Amino acid sequence: MLILKLLVFALPVTFAAILHMVVVRFNLFAWLNHPLDLGKTFHGKRIFGNSKTFRGVVMMVVLSMAGTAVLFWITVWFPGVEKYHILDFQRYSTAFYGLLYGLGYTLAELPNSFAKRQRGIAEGKRGSWLNILIDQADSPIGCLLFLWPFSSMDCTFFLAGALFFLLLHLFFNVTLYLAGLRKQPL
Repeated sequence: MLILKLLVFALPVTFAAILHMVVVRFNLFAWLNHPLDLGKTFHGKRIFGNSKTFRGVVMMVVLSMAGTAVLFWITVWFPGVEKYHILDFQRYSTAFYGLLYGLGYTLAELPNSFAKRQRGIAEGKRGSWLNILIDQADSPIGCLLFLWPFSSMDCTFFLAGALFFLLLHLFFNVTLYLAGLRKQPL
């Protein structure tokens, strides 16, 4: 049952992340494709780099809102799914949850991007295996942290989610790479 709850929880942001890769691949909404750090540096090195953009934040929030609406409608159309989701749609709107998913996903990537730039790891470069694991785990953990206060999440769900979503993120990144929507698998 925990695995089903984790999969249902992952649906909105997975939906958003996959569609975001389509946006990036085809350079849609290019007018938003500007770096969050505005080209600024810290100790002579970029703060986040060119790959952390306003488009990424905006699209992940908007697409996560759409993904959360899809989850809501799935729970309406298929009442059996209700017992597998931990969000309280009676209390908080799908837009609110989508905002949390999108911000959790994107903002959690920023500390690692900053650390990699300061350590001289170029954008698009993997770095060590620890860097790869952090790269894959930061967004899922961000979503878990942002949504925890507004859901029925407990410590078991959070810990299982951190591991499960790391593996799910790895799986989808490799799949998107094979589909030509990512430049690198990890």
